Amino acid sequence: MRHVKIERGQALTTRTLPLTNPGLRTPVLIPSISSKGFPLLENGESETANVLRLVAPQLTHSLLISAYDIHHRRLPDVDLLLNGQHHESIYSYPDLLVVDSGGYELSDVYESGEVGRGPREVLPFTREQHSQILELLPSDRDILAVTYDDQRKLRPSYDEQVQSARSMATDYPRLLIDFLVKPAQSAQYINIDKLTPALPDARQFAVIGFTEKELGQTILDRLVSLAKIRRRLDESGLSALPIHVFGGLDPLMTTLYFMCGAEVFDGLSWLRYAYVDGLAIHEAELAILANAIEDRADRRDARRHLTNLAYLRDFQHRLERWAAEPRRYELLGAHHERLREIYELVRAREGGT
Repeated sequence: MRHVKIERGQALTTRTLPLTNPGLRTPVLIPSISSKGFPLLENGESETANVLRLVAPQLTHSLLISAYDIHHRRLPDVDLLLNGQHHESIYSYPDLLVVDSGGYELSDVYESGEVGRGPREVLPFTREQHSQILELLPSDRDILAVTYDDQRKLRPSYDEQVQSARSMATDYPRLLIDFLVKPAQSAQYINIDKLTPALPDARQFAVIGFTEKELGQTILDRLVSLAKIRRRLDESGLSALPIHVFGGLDPLMTTLYFMCGAEVFDGLSWLRYAYVDGLAIHEAELAILANAIEDRADRRDARRHLTNLAYLRDFQHRLERWAAEPRRYELLGAHHERLREIYELVRAREGGT
């Protein structure tokens, strides 16, 4: 078991997670790349492949890509990644490479606020193909691999999900495992009471994850569920196990998820939107605010992607500072009063914990 440095603040825990050497300071904000919702180029790659080529030198901290996109060669340098030459690829830049399960690309569900750009072709991606990708991933770099996302309508029980994830950890000991928990059976949302008995068996994983939409029906439901999960983990002796919220890289939502106990976040909003004054706004609105209304869209996009990555670095620092001084809500930015109100409401729903 790797050691985790934990520093308890008044409101929540900030720490250095042993996902890399010498570790990543929480909150960990991971830019994601996915082919879903983006057009394909003539060479079969996703439009996001060109974005990745542009911003790769700035992705020194972390990056999430999908096993689906690796398998179907939707991204660049895939052969270099899988054939022992990853040091020569664009994937050599980030300290932590997260390989997602591929379930997002298979599903019809989009992240909050996102829509697809035209029709898309969904190719098969099986558990066996997922295992083949894991087998070929390099062993001499830090990789966090997400457990397979079962897309069947009748999903395994929580106990069965834990056992399947533990088998994956046994089969690939060189990989860090991010255990993605899905609603059991035919449920739409996570049932925390039914999940709790299975939690002690999750101690061998590096991270435990949930998609934001499966935490609850409303935003408040999701925040309260997240706070409850954090408390149940702590009560189960798993205070060292960080929570990953998939699809939560919007500035307002990520702040609230962090306040309620999550520490690892990824999302595609940095690709689709512009981060301005604590909000994710439409790129055309940024062009108006930045006096770039005569610039071509491709130039605006290039600047926006690089600016968004710089914003995420500053955003991480502001959240870390707030965790160290939780009474200073002004550290959370222009919308801190509303964030505080929601946070206090969640605390009240959770009995003040």
